[in-house]
Amino acid sequence: RRCVLETGYAIGEIVLVVIGILIALQIITWNEERKSKIEEIQILESIKLDFINVIEECRENNEFRKNILGATNALYSVIRSGTNRYSETQLDSIMAILFINPTYNNKTGTLDILFASGKINSMSQVEIKEALILWPEQIDDVIEDEIYASETLRYEFYPFIRKYVSIQNVNKQVQYKDLELFDRSIDSNFRSDYERMFDDIEFEGLLATRELALSVSLLQTNDLIKTAEGIIEMIESKIQG
Repeated sequence: RRCVLETGYAIGEIVLVVIGILIALQIITWNEERKSKIEEIQILESIKLDFINVIEECRENNEFRKNILGATNALYSVIRSGTNRYSETQLDSIMAILFINPTYNNKTGTLDILFASGKINSMSQVEIKEALILWPEQIDDVIEDEIYASETLRYEFYPFIRKYVSIQNVNKQVQYKDLELFDRSIDSNFRSDYERMFDDIEFEGLLATRELALSVSLLQTNDLIKTAEGIIEMIESKIQG
């Protein structure tokens, strides 16, 4: 009988030890899950800030694009009417607007870290994860068209304009984010020949090419803003929930 009791006590102790281990494992698991949730919330907060900055940059770039398209339309009206109501200085200012080429900087540091570390795959919110995974593809489309616009400006637009217009005088009229990019006190020894440029069909073609590229970038960037706003909305819902 004593042997039976001792055996019973031993079994009881083993059961208690097992229960203790299970409770300890459960506590460890609970703590790990809690830490993971806290870390995920912190990551989502950082991603939210990234996308807020994305929206701000995209809106700023689109304002530039709208100004450029407005300048393009002003020059279209001169070409089509055959009447130039602008002074040379005013035309230099219009050309200076056309020389600006806004591009997206693609600064989403937290998202880059998520992809590089593979942590994107461990996100609990499937809808947010899927939206973030698709984001780089949408960015690639925007950047591809921006590269085309930049190359057109650099390799076609600039070389053509230089044949008729004093780039030095145009540069004096460039206004970009309140930055003083050029010495405005230096005048060129050459006069621009805008009248001849307006009579050249190639100039109208270059304006049309630039208008198309900017219009596409404008639409794509608006889509980018909508996507970013949707991601922010999902993140806020997750954080508040």
